[in-house]
Amino acid sequence: MGLLHFRYHNTNCFALRSSIHEEYLAIDAGWPGTLREYQRNLKSLGVDFRSLRYCFATHFHMDHAGLVGEFLDAGLRCFVLESQSDRHIDMMEKTIAKGGGAYARIRKELLERVSAEEMNRFLKERGFGGEVLATPSHSPDSVSYISPEAEAVVGDLCPMDQIMDDPAGLEDWERLRAKGARRIFPSHAGFFEI
Repeated sequence: MGLLHFRYHNTNCFALRSSIHEEYLAIDAGWPGTLREYQRNLKSLGVDFRSLRYCFATHFHMDHAGLVGEFLDAGLRCFVLESQSDRHIDMMEKTIAKGGGAYARIRKELLERVSAEEMNRFLKERGFGGEVLATPSHSPDSVSYISPEAEAVVGDLCPMDQIMDDPAGLEDWERLRAKGARRIFPSHAGFFEI
C-alpha cells in the first residue's frame, strides 16, 4: 500500500489508499486558502479529491490543518485525536486571522473526536491499517502515524540528530522505534531511514 505524498509551500502532505475500498485518507490538510492547489497536487498523484474521504492532522498549525474547514465543507470526515483540543484549533485560527486572506473556519461541531484506540480501530476497519500515537514533544497536540510498512509520518517532530537536551523528543523517537518505524516522513525535511 504505502504512503502517497506531494510537497507544496515547503510542506509535505500525505494520503493513504484503503486496501479494501476506493477511498483515501489525508494526513495533514495543507495551508489555508490553497484548496485548488492542494487538489491539483493530489491529482498529480492520480487521486481525485472526491475520493478523499477522511483526514486527520498531525497537529493544529496552519501548514498542517489550514484546510480542515474546507475539507469539512466538502464532506470529508475529519478526526481530532484526544490530545488535540479546541484550544489548539483556536490558537491556530487566531494566528491565521492575523494574516488575513482566505480561510474557512473549522466548524468544530462537525469534527469527529476520537481516542488513539478508536482511530486505530477505524484505520484497521477501513483498510488503511497502521496506527496513530501521541508524539507531543513538538507541540502538545502532535501525533504521528506508522503504516503497516513501517513508514512513519511524524509532522514537525524534531529530527533525532538535532535533539540535544530534550528528554521528551528522545522519548517520542524511542516510542516510534518501539512501534517498528523505519522510514521517516517529516513534514518539512527530506525522508530518511532509522
